[in-house]
Amino acid sequence: MGGEPAARASGAQLRPSLAGRRLGRYEVLTQLASGGMGGVYVARAQGVAGFERLVAIKVLHPHLAHEEEFISMFLDEARLAARIRHPNVVPTLDVSDTEGAGYFIVMDYVEGDHLGALLRASAHAGQRLPEPVVVRILMDALAGLAAAHGLVDERGDPLNLVHRDVSPHNIMVGKDGVSRLTDFGVAKAEVRLSSTREGQFKGKLSYMAPEHASTGDADQRSDIFSMGIILWECLAGRRLFKGENNAATLNLVLSEPIVPISSFSPSLTHFDPVLERALARPPRDRYQTADDFLDALEQAGRQAQGVGTLRMVATVVKNLVGDKMREEAERVRHAIDDLGHADLRDVLLPLPAEGSGSHVSMPPAHDPEARTRAERPSARPEMPPRPRLGLSVAVGAAAFILLVAAAVATLVSLAPWNTEGGDRTPMAAPAPPNAPTPAQTPATGEAGAAEAVPAGAAPVEGPEDEAEGAGARPAGTPPAGDSKTRMGGSRPRPPTQMGGGEDDLLSNPYRQ
Repeated sequence: MGGEPAARASGAQLRPSLAGRRLGRYEVLTQLASGGMGGVYVARAQGVAGFERLVAIKVLHPHLAHEEEFISMFLDEARLAARIRHPNVVPTLDVSDTEGAGYFIVMDYVEGDHLGALLRASAHAGQRLPEPVVVRILMDALAGLAAAHGLVDERGDPLNLVHRDVSPHNIMVGKDGVSRLTDFGVAKAEVRLSSTREGQFKGKLSYMAPEHASTGDADQRSDIFSMGIILWECLAGRRLFKGENNAATLNLVLSEPIVPISSFSPSLTHFDPVLERALARPPRDRYQTADDFLDALEQAGRQAQGVGTLRMVATVVKNLVGDKMREEAERVRHAIDDLGHADLRDVLLPLPAEGSGSHVSMPPAHDPEARTRAERPSARPEMPPRPRLGLSVAVGAAAFILLVAAAVATLVSLAPWNTEGGDRTPMAAPAPPNAPTPAQTPATGEAGAAEAVPAGAAPVEGPEDEAEGAGARPAGTPPAGDSKTRMGGSRPRPPTQMGGGEDDLLSNPYRQ
């Protein structure tokens, strides 16, 4: 991609080509363009496991790489563009510097060309761009401009961004049919590091608003005037403000009457009121926002020949600059072949960050044990097996304590004798209110054993309790089997459930 009025790689260059050099984790492949501030290159970002992605890198020219003003402008472009997240703005991914090359900006690589190249190619073919395609391209560009104008800071305060260099060369039209605004190098905002000197203006004179060209002052409505110029030129197929020199061009911008667009074709009549307002010289008479301009353009396009689709735009891009895109793709492909590329079948899988940073090859998927061994960090020393003696002793001691507690609980439960008056008759447990008398209680067999739980005692869960309740036992007969054996089995009770009292989970036959 090349957001600047590009002298392609075949033109004069102010710096020896960086092709083949590595800038950080980016490997430069080939040069795309060279503009006033720097050159634009295609590079590939490389990462772990064979990761590769094509990006565009803009690098300052050597004679500007140490100029504070241009460095500030360069960094401002990166900082401002990175804040704008919109599909119709070329994304800025990174900014960095490297020894020998200085600062560079990393942007998304857009396969396509700028709108200026499309206009030039259509003019050489003796034709104008199709009206629906023009409407779609300008609508996309206005959507991106609206996103830039609406930019806010972290606190939500508007940054009042003004692009100041809206031109066909800064509207990238991709082979996917999407148009994107780019190049915020001379944008004005509240958070810029650099400032324009008094009496100095930035941008292209033939695409400037009158107030910008005459005084250097510009606001967001100045960008709208620039978009109006682009729309007029795309529909007419010719330049609007182009003089023999800067003085003649300035005179056209300030005072020359603007020819109605319908004079070129009656089919363009619906665009006359749109352009009349967009190109009004007093800023107060223009559209006040990019969204207003976009809505009016869409309405006029629907009244005319319609609004183009992305597929229509992509077809026009292919027909007009397809050869240039193929040549560019071929240069990128040759550069990758020369520099080498990873074979994804032989890619080494890196260890996690906590490892030593070495690489291991992944074993086949059908060998899970080998895969488990490969995924284990090799830098972590393998711990020797812990002795199991301590654990065995602890388990044995716990089992012994449980057996002793069970025996004590059983003895306590068997000793509730009534010693009043020397009578050693077993003391019956008090019956709850409305409890049936023994005469009213039906004899229960195996199926009714679960209903013979003593009053006030919680039911005992588990297969052991079912065996314990099977069949009727005479009063005063202890449960079958040794209580120690039952309590010390493979499923010991927690210590908190082994105490005496009304909540004791042990079944006491003397309390029935």
